[in-house]
Amino acid sequence: MFPGKLFLRENAVKIGNYFGMVGISVFLSFQMIFSSPIDPTDIPDKEIMKKYQKILLQEPSNLNAHFNLGILLYRNAHYNEAIREFNKVIEINPNDAEAYYNLGNIYNKTSQYDNAVNAYKKALAIQPRDAAVFHNIGNAFTNKGMIDDAITYYQMAVEIDPGLAESHKNMAYLYKKKGDVSKSISSFEKAATLNPKDTGLLFDLASAYESNGSQDNAILTYKKLLSADPSHKETKNRLALLYNNKGVSCALQGKKDDAIAAYKEALQNKEDFSEVYNNLGAAYVDKGMIDDAIVTYKKALTISPNFGEVYNNLGVAYTKKKAYDDAVSAFKKALSLNRNHAGAHFNLGVIYSEKGMAEEAINEYGEVLKVIPDDLSSLYNRGVLYLENGKLDDAASDIKKIVARNPRLATAHDKLGDIYQKQGHIDEAIAEYKKALEISPEMKDIFHKLEGAHRKKEQQTKSQMKTGEKPQ
Repeated sequence: MFPGKLFLRENAVKIGNYFGMVGISVFLSFQMIFSSPIDPTDIPDKEIMKKYQKILLQEPSNLNAHFNLGILLYRNAHYNEAIREFNKVIEINPNDAEAYYNLGNIYNKTSQYDNAVNAYKKALAIQPRDAAVFHNIGNAFTNKGMIDDAITYYQMAVEIDPGLAESHKNMAYLYKKKGDVSKSISSFEKAATLNPKDTGLLFDLASAYESNGSQDNAILTYKKLLSADPSHKETKNRLALLYNNKGVSCALQGKKDDAIAAYKEALQNKEDFSEVYNNLGAAYVDKGMIDDAIVTYKKALTISPNFGEVYNNLGVAYTKKKAYDDAVSAFKKALSLNRNHAGAHFNLGVIYSEKGMAEEAINEYGEVLKVIPDDLSSLYNRGVLYLENGKLDDAASDIKKIVARNPRLATAHDKLGDIYQKQGHIDEAIAEYKKALEISPEMKDIFHKLEGAHRKKEQQTKSQMKTGEKPQ
């Protein structure tokens, strides 16, 4: 006779990745008591089942034999036969809560969720404070897609057993599915406190922090995960992205040293992150550390040889060193990878202008304007070059476009005044200088231009009076 019971308990749910896909895994935990000294682990299940079946031929009402046979049948995926055995247990003892519980587990396993809920509720009628049963009812409702009901039962489970990490974890995913980020994070935090070595849970908690904009909490949580699993590659990738974004944020706020530190943290987690090398190079340029920037940009290109933006930025660094030939080579390489790279065309225009190559500079600004027709900087720079080279109508055309798009740009009005002066349109020049001063009274040099224009106007008027022409 086998006096012991086998208790099948599945009080844990394993939920997939951080996208919240839910899938239930079954955990078996039971004990077998034999009257003989034979180690049960040495006996195949089929042999043990035969022993129980033999007992039941002699003792059809042996409750424990039916119960243990049900466990073994379940373990070997003979679900209908297992259901029959547990129903037999209940027939013998209607108050056997474990039999109802195991029936619920089998129904859950075989996707008979309504039957599972009914069986679990009968178990609760006998043992109303069993947290595992409430949890598994939550599992059944989760599988049925009844999110609110599932959450209700998981909450009941943790009211009885606050340390039931899996219930907190499952609620976290369900709240996330409902779009309740705050409650999802709260449940994740409780689960992680109870199970700090669960790397999947920590990853999902960190991802939830990311989604909620809590970047610092995400970083701290990913670091906890790496303490548990230092080789977790996806976590390192996420940390690298977070530190890169933190670096960008610091750079935009003018926190140059913090930006550099963040980019270096990113590279500690992902050594081949060419985008971070690019950003670090830009931070070095911003700090005036041009040589460091050049070295860093070259590292980015070692990783990603066709990273056009890096060539453009490398060209900028060379330009700041006045290494114009190197800069031109870098910009041309960027354009070989992307002929419509407006930044590279613009930067070439700046260098050609510095080198007195006005025609080439004008052509480069023209290329920018093909890509970005409203680029005010290119219009202005080209307009200035036209003015300096005596192409006054072209210069006026470019500067007028700027004024039309941004009437409050004092430098454009100033430059248009210069063009009008060159064309001999003194009244128009005076009007433009006055507009520039209305916008930016601090531009003292315009006062001198305005005075000069008034003198020219007086001279023009006197000359016209001498010749008998009507003053304009």
